[in-house]
Amino acid sequence: MEAESDKFWLLGNPSWWNLIGENPPDFMNGELAPPHPWVSTTPRIGNFGWCRQRMRPLAWSLLRPLAWAPFFLATSSFPLAFPGNTINDQAVSIALFSLFLSLLFFPIFSSRNSQPTPVTTIRSLPIDWPFFIIASVLFPFHIVHDPRLGWLSYALFWVAYFRSISLVQKSMMAPSSRFLLPIDRQDWEGVLPHPWKVVSKQWSRRELANANFENGSISLSGTSRSGQDFLAISFIHKSGFILDPFHDNTSKEDGLTEFLASPIPIVGRQWPTNLIPVLEEE
Repeated sequence: MEAESDKFWLLGNPSWWNLIGENPPDFMNGELAPPHPWVSTTPRIGNFGWCRQRMRPLAWSLLRPLAWAPFFLATSSFPLAFPGNTINDQAVSIALFSLFLSLLFFPIFSSRNSQPTPVTTIRSLPIDWPFFIIASVLFPFHIVHDPRLGWLSYALFWVAYFRSISLVQKSMMAPSSRFLLPIDRQDWEGVLPHPWKVVSKQWSRRELANANFENGSISLSGTSRSGQDFLAISFIHKSGFILDPFHDNTSKEDGLTEFLASPIPIVGRQWPTNLIPVLEEE
């Protein structure tokens, strides 16, 4: 099973982009090769060097639930605006509102945590927490003070939703990809030039070093596949989502292009043949 999935471990599964009868190209729109003097390669070439690994596009798990969420937020107001048409107006309204929250929070949380990211806190999710908190705190006061406060709270939930969608879009400013380099564990000596911050001098399958930027950080981590160890470099958005470090959109991050002009001083090993797809003539 793993041998079959190895075929598209780097290029990505063609079904993710609705490619029928063809394989993903080495470079898609916006994808860049690491600059000289980085030693890089592509899945079709192999040999030595850093190679891009594409991850499943976030649109698969986010677009549909986030598109349905406002429907349930809108319908949650109907039992209260037009009372007496359900068995229990308040219970129906709460159920519909709970569906709205579930379709907003859970897909974002599960999509982010399905990626190999070191940022896993709920607080870091691309959610407009201030507006959600204000709306949630304000809502109970409509019961004891003024019913109009309930509608004000409802309006703020709409604001929080749209602002959260904007934050999600910003956290997906580039595709989810990272660059991998095959190594032996002893190749990692835990020494990198400034401004890298070494997190672990011992090899491990977690974050080893990072460097901070305005909207996230460059992260260097350890990972393994089919008995082979790798260094993985990616741009981690402050929301925790993994973004391609060498992409037109991430290159707009202030200082990132200059930082990535110098390669990591580790040569690496040859790519294992089982991870280099044998592709038919296209």
